[in-house]
Amino acid sequence: MVNNLTAKTKRVRAKLTMVQKVARHEKSVKLSNALATAQDAYQEEARAIAQEHGRSLKWTRKQLHVGKGIFNKRSANPWNVFVRQKMNEYNEGRGVGDRVKLPVFIAEHRAQLTSSYFRLTVADKNRLRDSVETLRQSRIKVARANPKALQKDVNATFNAMQTEWTAIQARTGIEGIYLVVRGDVEQYHEPKLFYTPKIASFIKDVLGMEPKRFALKLESWVVGDFDNTASISQRLSLTKLVSLCRRNIQDGLDIILAMAKPSRKKKVMMNYDNYERKIVETHAVALQNYPLGDVQNPGKIGRREDLMKLLDSLVNATCSWVKLTKDEVAERMNKNHERQARGEQIYKPRKQRTKAPKATDQGAKSAEFVEDEEVEEEEVEGGDPGDIVGVEVGGELSGLQTTN
Repeated sequence: MVNNLTAKTKRVRAKLTMVQKVARHEKSVKLSNALATAQDAYQEEARAIAQEHGRSLKWTRKQLHVGKGIFNKRSANPWNVFVRQKMNEYNEGRGVGDRVKLPVFIAEHRAQLTSSYFRLTVADKNRLRDSVETLRQSRIKVARANPKALQKDVNATFNAMQTEWTAIQARTGIEGIYLVVRGDVEQYHEPKLFYTPKIASFIKDVLGMEPKRFALKLESWVVGDFDNTASISQRLSLTKLVSLCRRNIQDGLDIILAMAKPSRKKKVMMNYDNYERKIVETHAVALQNYPLGDVQNPGKIGRREDLMKLLDSLVNATCSWVKLTKDEVAERMNKNHERQARGEQIYKPRKQRTKAPKATDQGAKSAEFVEDEEVEEEEVEGGDPGDIVGVEVGGELSGLQTTN
């Protein structure tokens, strides 16, 4: 038998107009840019995963290719959905130990299930598939109950997001801000803040604060539930109120000292006992408009109403840190000396270290203590021993503990 071979003919297409050529070119450029963006995001994500888990970049890329993330989910099988619905109806009302398992149920009712399934219409099977798809879409990831695990998850996720954000900003020249804070006081993760230089200038010049302080104010508002003032006193315990007050005071002190002297490396802790000497006179800053008289340790306030008043003034910036001039510091020092001379305890006396008693030749210890006036013990910067303080983990308020 002879095969009849036909010559291939070239397909004739209409000549494109200039508008059509431009549209096709724009479509091609848009597709290329979209693919390049996806490739860059994939490379950055793979690099972040490899660095976090100590794996090579080649191994991580291989796992991403062969993993289940790049494959579509298997389409819903209406037979499986039908059988499971019938089994659930059969087990309805039965106890935990009396329920029939799926293999046993199919073996006992195979003929009845098969005949019923064959009588289903195409619309019925489509409804079964749709029910499975609806169930899949309704399943959401629930935040883990372990705060430390949640903290690691958030940090890993936003490290990759920050890298991607930086790449997009460098490639496109966009300006923007991305800000996320924790939703509960029991969570550990710190605020995540990505912003471009122009956004930072807007926050400083228009809002009158540093971007970090803006993030902390938002976090305090969210954690304190200030949008629902009627339930604040019921949701926050006294220890949490104390911790939030201390956290806001310390953060404000860190920010104003960093603005005054950016080269400062050692962190200055808030000193409530020797506030005038250690903070005001030493660093020329003051906590202005403190709502409860003289500045004192929030752990010594005690009353919930006063703590709420202090926290509200800190969050709303009615009570805030200010920088003092040399004249203001000198005037403040004179007033402090006058008050100290009148009997007010403005300056806490320094503790003196005592030498241990020496044993005598007979083995008995001397009853006398020799004061060593040359060596002075440094004072605790965070407050009195026994006060409840907040613990900071990764820049976050993570819990409460007692100083020794």
